[in-house]
Amino acid sequence: MGEGPRRLRGPRGPPSPGGGHGVGKAAGTGARELTTGGSGGPEDEGRSRDGAVKMVKRSCPSCGPEPGGEEKKGRGNPISVQLFPPELVEHIISFLPVRDVVALGQTCHYFHEVCDAEGVWRRICRRLSPRLREQGSGVRPWKRAAILNYTKGLYFQAFGGRRRCLSKSVAPLLAHGYRRFLPTKDHVFILDYTGTLFFLKNALVSSTLGQIQWKRACRYVVLCRGAKDFASDPRCDTVYRKYLYVLATREQPAVVGTTGSRACDCVEVYLQSSGQRVFKMTFHHSMSFKQIVLVGQENQRALLLLTEEGKIYSLVVNETQLDQPRSYTVQLALRKVSRCLPHLRVTRMASNQSSTLYITDQGGVYFEVHTPGVYRDLFGTLQAFDPLDQQMPLALSLPAKILSCALGYNHLGLVDEFGRIFMQGNNRYGQLGTGDKMDRGEPTQVPLCACSLCSTRECLYMLSSHDIEHHPTYRDLPASRVVGTPEPGLGAGAPQDPGGAARACEEYLSQIHSCPTLQDRMEKMKEIVGWMPLMAAQKDFFWEALDMLQRAAGGVGPGPSTPES
Repeated sequence: MGEGPRRLRGPRGPPSPGGGHGVGKAAGTGARELTTGGSGGPEDEGRSRDGAVKMVKRSCPSCGPEPGGEEKKGRGNPISVQLFPPELVEHIISFLPVRDVVALGQTCHYFHEVCDAEGVWRRICRRLSPRLREQGSGVRPWKRAAILNYTKGLYFQAFGGRRRCLSKSVAPLLAHGYRRFLPTKDHVFILDYTGTLFFLKNALVSSTLGQIQWKRACRYVVLCRGAKDFASDPRCDTVYRKYLYVLATREQPAVVGTTGSRACDCVEVYLQSSGQRVFKMTFHHSMSFKQIVLVGQENQRALLLLTEEGKIYSLVVNETQLDQPRSYTVQLALRKVSRCLPHLRVTRMASNQSSTLYITDQGGVYFEVHTPGVYRDLFGTLQAFDPLDQQMPLALSLPAKILSCALGYNHLGLVDEFGRIFMQGNNRYGQLGTGDKMDRGEPTQVPLCACSLCSTRECLYMLSSHDIEHHPTYRDLPASRVVGTPEPGLGAGAPQDPGGAARACEEYLSQIHSCPTLQDRMEKMKEIVGWMPLMAAQKDFFWEALDMLQRAAGGVGPGPSTPES
């Protein structure tokens, strides 16, 4: 065979090294094709170095070969990819990197269906995580498991020093994605999506330059399984994180008069230095929790537990006596925010040493501030602070739904449904990101993007692990808010958009009208008062007035509907 750019007619030579048929590009065709040929010359471009089949990008394979394409000399007979068994195509695609599989699935409808098949992602998942025995849950379990393990990663950057490099940590091979992590003084704890909590021992060490770096030879062990959430001292200084509180589910043996064991939620306390369990408290099987946060000093540590129904319970322990071998009973009580505002359904909590923040399912934000100094830093005044009732929740004035939050000692950050970040509180060191050092007494928008971050006194940590079961969190801004300068604060949003405020009030009235009974309308009105951008004192006034009207109408019953006007 000739070696030049043109093929010469002649007898068929021996097959190219590697055996079988070569794979090449079919000239003049507009489809993705596999072409059979016998020569292994330079024009045999489709053969990869390892002898695997290479698919050449053309148009949709269902179109078939272009007429006249076979007349090209030396190109062989074109064959559509669809003629191959689907199992063979899936097997070939599963050897591609995850990024290439996703890119190939965006080329045409045929490859979109093939690359999205669970068989492909099952093979990819077993290649990425050979120790994974089960695919997990969800509509697309194998694809979800593969994406979780492909995107998992933990990065950190040390504060201070001349070198500002981003480093990647050593990942536990057994971890099924990363859900949460928490750094302590010497170690790092990582929770995966199967409820396994990993203990990375001596992960952080000091380098010769005095910076914090990740120890490549660190070893990890499984601290516990069946964990739902975990927490430690909420202060950013990891020196105070002596104990690790783990919310988990455990099988309890059957008691007298019952048959079989029951699954009960419990809180287990571990020493962060050694991973030894020093304390355990078990709750009744009828109570199911999903989040735990800590607040208060060590000798008066309050554990806040969020139930699946959105209620918050609290109990107090003396952390200085946890290492003493004794047994005692703690009292679990309903928190005031759930006791005084029973219509609220809390979905997320955040805390620091002296305050707590709650986010409801409707996107509202409520605050507990326990010290006057922190209250002054956050709101710029002590006007509404009550030192005798520190657990009374305060509602923030917000024109949009809040989805996530972060709470520092005397400042906070909020992310709304449009992906915007708002900061509030003390700005002495420029920590609000506003470009100045002026304190903010109300939420103020800053031009940043939201991501999963966690900071300590020494390092900034970035966690990555994508879950395809989570739908897009943020939605697009209305057209009236995209153009122009951003509003300076959340509280000032309503006066700048009177038309939007009027439409919001019409929507509120429509929601009240859709309620069937008077009691339901009163409850809906309480929720609407929490959404409206009002002062905290104004909201308290409306809530108390609505409670009075509701109690007065409670003895009469639902009664006839109120006039439509």
